[in-house]
Amino acid sequence: MPIFHYKAKEGPTKVIDGGVEANSLQEAVAKISRKGLTPLDVWPASPGELKAYQRNIRSPKSTIKKCRFTDVVIFTRQISDLADAAVPILRALQIVANQTPHPYLKDVIQEMQEFVKNGGAFSEALGRYPDIFSSLYVNMIRTGEVGGHLEAVLRRLADYLEKEQETITKVRLSLAYPLLILIVGVIVVLVLLTFVIPRLSVIFDDFDQALPWPTVILMNISGFFARYWWVLVGVTAVGGVNLNRWLRSPKGRAWFDTFKINIPLLGEFVKVVEIGRFARTLGTLVEGGVAITTALHSVWATIGNTVLRDEIKNVSDEVTNGASLKDALKRCSFFPEAALNMIAVGEETGRLERGLHKIADTFERKSDQTIKTMTSLLGPIVLIVIVLIVGFVVIAMLLPIFQMNLLIQ
Repeated sequence: MPIFHYKAKEGPTKVIDGGVEANSLQEAVAKISRKGLTPLDVWPASPGELKAYQRNIRSPKSTIKKCRFTDVVIFTRQISDLADAAVPILRALQIVANQTPHPYLKDVIQEMQEFVKNGGAFSEALGRYPDIFSSLYVNMIRTGEVGGHLEAVLRRLADYLEKEQETITKVRLSLAYPLLILIVGVIVVLVLLTFVIPRLSVIFDDFDQALPWPTVILMNISGFFARYWWVLVGVTAVGGVNLNRWLRSPKGRAWFDTFKINIPLLGEFVKVVEIGRFARTLGTLVEGGVAITTALHSVWATIGNTVLRDEIKNVSDEVTNGASLKDALKRCSFFPEAALNMIAVGEETGRLERGLHKIADTFERKSDQTIKTMTSLLGPIVLIVIVLIVGFVVIAMLLPIFQMNLLIQ
């Protein structure tokens, strides 16, 4: 595509230089204006300048290691707030880059700023970093640029990402207490079996009568732990690494995801969560003006469970081939009838996004209630298991002493 150089005003006094890809001079002027700039002079680039420009604009310079989801949420909200305040996207990127503490994300924002300054679209700049910005993210921004309502799209996108972050944080906080109890309990039991009981068991060596069977079992387990604890640690570490590696493979992930959805209570919970995520994501895209076929193509990749993801991918293919969304979803094994009816009403009335958001609200409330119930029960269950184990240890150590007292009496 041809390149056009330009000089343009940014604000009342500042004049900047840049470049933009366009098929004609009129299109170049329109693209410059959409950036919030006032074109002063626009002219086509020479062939040599075109090669240098393309070499500079196509390849990201930095190597991205990892960027947290929280950083992306903060970046999106900052860009959204600046866009709502009528700050041009180029200036907004510069402001956010100066405020970002994450070093890798800071480099990325600065490279995106350079890309946009040289004439690239904001969505194209985001698309160069798929490890940070998903296809859903890029598609929504692209739709906002084309439709001229980037501020509204950024606002919806920021709200959506903050909702996702809120759900993740809620689950983590709910699991923190049971997990703490479990870790402390496991450490206590291991210390008892490995160090305490072997030293206490020497008092039973001079007993003339047979020890009670709970004491025998406990002493055998404790002796095994005391002698071979290093073997158990090594086997657990190697087994954990290999198991984690296998679960990350396509075959292992498919097996584990199938196993999860077949567990009676957990399987239903996974389906409820995925339906809520699917409806919220698709509704956000459709509300932002993304075509349903493009939206479905972006949505199926956000489904966490691979089994359910394959079914949504089939839905995307069927809708692309002309089927209605309701008919395609009807063939899914996990989509309930109530949700299908709301989608059908949305399609008939032309307000599909409203029906999808209602489905998302319903299933997110259901998943929140399930999370609260599970976590409220998980803490006491873990505590009871730890108490039973410690109680067994105490009883097993005291039984021989009680037995000896009975014989003396």
